[in-house]
Amino acid sequence: PAESVSVWQWRFDFYDQYGRPGSTLESEAAYKALPFGARVMLGCNVLAFFFGPIYFFVKGMWRKGFTVLLLTLAIGTVLFAVNASETMYQAASAGLGGVLMMTANYSYYFDQIKGSQSWNPFDGMKRRKRPT
Repeated sequence: PAESVSVWQWRFDFYDQYGRPGSTLESEAAYKALPFGARVMLGCNVLAFFFGPIYFFVKGMWRKGFTVLLLTLAIGTVLFAVNASETMYQAASAGLGGVLMMTANYSYYFDQIKGSQSWNPFDGMKRRKRPT
C-alpha cells in the first residue's frame, strides 16, 4: 500500500475495486498479483485470531461479535459435553481463530463502507462458483 494511505483505506479501496479476494476471477488475479506482505495485510487479521469476539466488539461490530461469542460458547459446550481432550479444544480454538482471522477485514469493510448491520460475521463471504 502507498505510504500516504492508511492500511484500512488501502484494504477498502481494494475491496471497492475488486470485491473480496477469490470472489471473482478478477479479484483473485489482483490478489495474486500483490506482493506476499500485501496479501497477508489484505487477507489476514492477527488481532482477530487472538482476540476473537473481543476484536469485533472493539471495532464496533457488536452484532457480529456477539454471534462469534455465541458460536465460541456453543463449540466449547459441545466439546465439554463429549468430554473432548485438551488437543480437541486447542484445535477448535485454532480453527475458529483462523476463520475469524481470514474474515475480519472484509467484515469490517462491510460494516464501515457498506453499512452492514448484520449479525452474521461471514456476511458477503460466499465463494464464487468454480468452472467445471
